[in-house]
Amino acid sequence: MLGALVLVLLLGVGGFLLTRSGSDDDAAAPTVTPTSSAAPTTTGPATPAGLPVGTTQVVGDTEYTLEVVSYDISCRSHSYGAVTSFFGTTDCLGLSRSLWSAEVDGVPAVVSVARVTMPDATRAQALLSLTDVSGTGNVSDLLREGSRYTGGPEALSDADYASLLADDVAVIVETSWVDAAGDAGALQQLADDGVELVPTR
Repeated sequence: MLGALVLVLLLGVGGFLLTRSGSDDDAAAPTVTPTSSAAPTTTGPATPAGLPVGTTQVVGDTEYTLEVVSYDISCRSHSYGAVTSFFGTTDCLGLSRSLWSAEVDGVPAVVSVARVTMPDATRAQALLSLTDVSGTGNVSDLLREGSRYTGGPEALSDADYASLLADDVAVIVETSWVDAAGDAGALQQLADDGVELVPTR
């Protein structure tokens, strides 16, 4: 009888210790806080669907190859000179910039295209009234901001210029030879034709 009583006591103590041990393990288990994997929401104009680098477009008699493309929703930090002050008063709604490579008679050139979307056509024209005048500054081309591509120059040199007003979009083109200079008239033609280059679809 005494042996049975001792056995019951031992089983009771063992069960208590096992139960206590399980509770401690549960208490020590780390708490996992759920995190959301949802993408953050953004405001402002949607980024246009861009053509991939390497896309070619033919304008006139010249084939242009898209080398670098960039999209921004503000122009204030992508300009210089009096143009920066202009954007300080009236910022753009969207900025599409691209670098294109081209060749004329075997001489390589770079074509920089900036398409600046303004709130309306009047302010787009006001922007071009500044950039069309030498020495007033401009929208920064991508080379100026450090973009590079294989075979391209580090900066525009003795660039030719062209611009176009398309409703509320100011199109600004600068082009220069990469190394050796080619025909001056051909360089201006690249700039004139460059206003038709659009790196979006």
